[in-house]
Amino acid sequence: MPEELVLTIENVLKHGKGALVSAKSIAAKSAIDFGLAYLLMHLMDKLRISQTIEKVLPLQQAALLKATIIGKIITRGSKLGIYNWLGRNKNICSQLGVDIGNTKVDHLYSALGQASQVQQTIERKWFLYHKTKHKEVYLYDITSTYFEGTQNELAAFGYNRDKKKGKMQINIGLITDSEGFPLKIEVFEGNISDYTTVLEQIKSIKEEFNTSQVIFVGDRGMKIRYNLEGLDEAGKQGVHYITGLTNQEIRNLLDNDIIQLKLFSNELAEVEYEGERYVLSVNAALQEQELTYLKTMRGIAEDEIAEVKASWEKRHRQNTENIQKLNQGHKNKKLVTGFSEKKLDRYKLRVERILLKRGLKQYYEITEISNQVFVVDFKAEKYRQTKQLAGKYVVCTNVEKEQMEKTEVRQQYKNLQHVEHAFRDFKSDNIQIRPVYHRNEAQTRGHVLLSMFSYAIVKEMEDKIFPFLVSWNKKTKSKLSFSDILEELKDIKLVKLNLGRNVESIKITELNQLQEQVLKLFNMKKTDLEKHL
Repeated sequence: MPEELVLTIENVLKHGKGALVSAKSIAAKSAIDFGLAYLLMHLMDKLRISQTIEKVLPLQQAALLKATIIGKIITRGSKLGIYNWLGRNKNICSQLGVDIGNTKVDHLYSALGQASQVQQTIERKWFLYHKTKHKEVYLYDITSTYFEGTQNELAAFGYNRDKKKGKMQINIGLITDSEGFPLKIEVFEGNISDYTTVLEQIKSIKEEFNTSQVIFVGDRGMKIRYNLEGLDEAGKQGVHYITGLTNQEIRNLLDNDIIQLKLFSNELAEVEYEGERYVLSVNAALQEQELTYLKTMRGIAEDEIAEVKASWEKRHRQNTENIQKLNQGHKNKKLVTGFSEKKLDRYKLRVERILLKRGLKQYYEITEISNQVFVVDFKAEKYRQTKQLAGKYVVCTNVEKEQMEKTEVRQQYKNLQHVEHAFRDFKSDNIQIRPVYHRNEAQTRGHVLLSMFSYAIVKEMEDKIFPFLVSWNKKTKSKLSFSDILEELKDIKLVKLNLGRNVESIKITELNQLQEQVLKLFNMKKTDLEKHL
C-alpha cells in the first residue's frame, strides 16, 4: 500500500473524519518556477527544435543544447547562469534528459562548439520541417552585437549598431520566411560590409535548402542587383529579388525620365523598364515626419552655425582694431592681428561637427573660413530634391507580374520589419544575445545558432500573446506586457510537500484566471502540467 495512503488512513483514525492529513505535519520543502519552463519545452517539441537537434547530435549533447535554448529565455543570462539554473531545477533536467549531477558548465560550452560544427546539417533539417510554410520568399538582414573583451576570433571593429564605442563586434545575418520565421543564421567578422554577404547567402539558400527558386528580399543597403552581377548564368537561374532603391537611385530614374514625380501618390504605381519592375509609393505619415525633421534640423543647425560665425566675427573685429592700433603707433607689438591656421581649423571643425550631428552635411559646404571671410553655403537645390522625395520610396524587383502583383511586391519588402523585430528580440531581455563573452569561434557560432532557436520559440509565443494582451488589457483595464505574461507563467510553481513521516507529494499551484487563459492559447491546461510531475 502506498505510504501516502497509509498516512492518510492513520490521520483519519487519529483526528477524525474531517482531517485526512494533519496540518502540522505538512511542510513545503521547495517551490520552483515551472509553468514557463514547461510551456517552453512544449513549444520546443511542437516546433520540432528537439527533433532537429536530436537527429544530428548525440542525445547527451542534444539535451544540453535544448536546456541552453530554454535557459536563455528564462534566465536571460550567461552559460554559467543557465548551468546554475539547471542545478536548482532537477525536475526540468529530468524532462530534458540532462544528467546535471555529472554535468559541468564546460559541457555546455563544448556542446555549443559541437553544434557549430554541424550547423549546416542542423539548418537543413530545420528547413525541411518548415519549408511548407514559406514558399520561396526569403527575407534577409544583418545586425551586429558587441563583445566584452578583445580576444574573440571573429571580433573586429566595425559599424556598431549598438552605439557601443570602443567595443569589438560580430555581424549576424538572419534569413527568415516571409512571415519572419527564422530559417538560417550566420556569423560574420565584425568589420564586414552588409552587402558583401549577400551573394553567399543566395548561394547557400539554393545549395543547402536544395531549392531552384529563390525570391531574395533585402533592404537598399544590400545592393542585391549589384551582387547578382557576380553570379554566372547558371547561378542566376531561378534567382529573383525584391529590394528598395536609395534616394540617389530614385533621382537617377527621375533624371532619365524612367519614372516621374507625378506617379507618386496614395495609389501604387508601377513602371517596367528593361526587365525590372519599379513599384512607387508614398507614405504620407513618413513624408510629414521627414519634412518636419528636415525643417527642424535645418533651423537648429543654422542657429548653431550663426553662433560659430558670431564668435569668428567678434575675433575678426578685435583683429581689425589691433591692426588700426599698430598703424597708429601702439607700443604692444604682440597684439593679435589675424587668425592662426590652428584657430581657423577649429572654426571649420565646429561647423563640420554641427552638420554631422544634425545629419545635414550633404546640404552645406564650407566655402571659406579665413582671415577675411566666413562663408558656409547652403545647397538649396540638393535640399529641394530631398524634400521632393520625402516619404516616397521605390521597390524594385525582377519577379514576373504573373507571379506577384505590385501590392504583394511592396508587402514583401515591408515584411523586412519581421527581421528587424527578430533582431530587437535578440537584443532585448527576451533573449539577450549581447554582450558576447565567448572567445572561441565555434562556441560563438553555436551561441548565435541557439539564439535563433530561442527566438523561434519567443516568436511563437508573441504571435499568440500579443493579440491576447490587446483584448485582455482592454477588458481588465490593465497595462500588462509580454514580459509580465512570462513572469505570470513563472508563478506557476512546482511545489514539493512533505506530508509527514518522510512521505512526499509534488503538486502544481492552483492557476489564476490569467494563467489559465494564457495556457489555453497554446491548447494547454493544468492537467497537462501535472502529467509531467
